[in-house]
Amino acid sequence: MRTRSLEVRPRLAALQRHLGGVKRRVLFVLVAFGLGSSLTWYYRKTVITWLLLPAQGQLSATGRPVFTSPTEMFSLTVHLAIVGGCVVAAPVLVFHVFRFLRPLLSKKQRRSVAIFLPAVFVCFLGGAAFAYFVILPTSLRFLLGFGTDAADPMIRITEYMDIAQAMLFWLGIVFELPLAMFLVVKLRLVSYQRIKCFRRYVPLAAFILSAVITPTVDLINSTLVAVPIIVLYETGIILAWMARPRQKKLRHV
Repeated sequence: MRTRSLEVRPRLAALQRHLGGVKRRVLFVLVAFGLGSSLTWYYRKTVITWLLLPAQGQLSATGRPVFTSPTEMFSLTVHLAIVGGCVVAAPVLVFHVFRFLRPLLSKKQRRSVAIFLPAVFVCFLGGAAFAYFVILPTSLRFLLGFGTDAADPMIRITEYMDIAQAMLFWLGIVFELPLAMFLVVKLRLVSYQRIKCFRRYVPLAAFILSAVITPTVDLINSTLVAVPIIVLYETGIILAWMARPRQKKLRHV
């Protein structure tokens, strides 16, 4: 019994150290979330102004959006603070998950992850920037200019923010397509030949997806989203080809 007790103690100590490390990492993530939320709340006027810029002052006769409920602006600010906290906490969370799993990875896998993770954030920011500077202004110009000879726009701020945040998020996700294609080929989940075979369906799928993402279904805005999706897919094919030579015995799926 004494021998077993001596064997169990080091395991319990190692488990306690492991759990202590997890608690510290969770604390770092929570601190990052709190910092992001606090900064978003403190600079709420600047954040809201920045998000309203793509509308180019077309949301109402005064150029500013309106709110129709006493609690609407407060609820919107709380929501933005939560989103801001998530934005700041996301890189911290990913970093600590990587550090937590690092001992389980080989040197080659660590190098691949160290390259892949920054690329994920860069692609997401590229998609969000494309939505902010191109898609949102163009879509809103069409939507808010249509029918103004018969009525004046008076857009609620929550309705606009819902559209803006959805566009920024989903375009950021769409811009991850090349990396996702590279990863599935790298992990031997799908063959390069199978990905290449789907090329013929990409234009139709791109226009269907653009109709879902954009708030308007006119041809101009749909094309503005569909064309980058097609280009991203072609880029993904190139990246998948780069992963292919390392898979000599890949079985097609």
